Amino acid sequence: MLDLPFSNECFDVVIEKGTMDVLFVDSGDPWNPRPATVSKVMAMLEGVHRVLKSDGIFISITFGQPHFRRPFFHNPKFTWSVEWSTFGETFHYFFYTLRKGRRSSSVGVASGEKCEMSSICLLHEELEGEDYIFRTTIDGMD
Repeated sequence: MLDLPFSNECFDVVIEKGTMDVLFVDSGDPWNPRPATVSKVMAMLEGVHRVLKSDGIFISITFGQPHFRRPFFHNPKFTWSVEWSTFGETFHYFFYTLRKGRRSSSVGVASGEKCEMSSICLLHEELEGEDYIFRTTIDGMD
């Protein structure tokens, strides 16, 4: 994940589930992660951005809350837009959709960043079974 062995712009979609979470395990303060963590996360995102086609989509399914992920997703190196949905009632999963080539000129909720609480209410058992993936559609997240 830190050195993807694929050619440039070869995938329409890249999906990761929990990969970034693993990189943050020993990050220290989540508001100010250790430099080693930042380097690993950026290497992963740079690799994903590189292998996505010019209109490719990166899907990240994670426990990482938006206020911790946005600084990485909005790095000036990347040309993607950021949207996310939240699943679960008391224990949340976040479903991020990043669309390459659609970055807003300025970053933030007011400039086109979309977020929503999903209308899908799932029990923890359903989340464990990953059925929520089949209840989402990247076409419907425009």
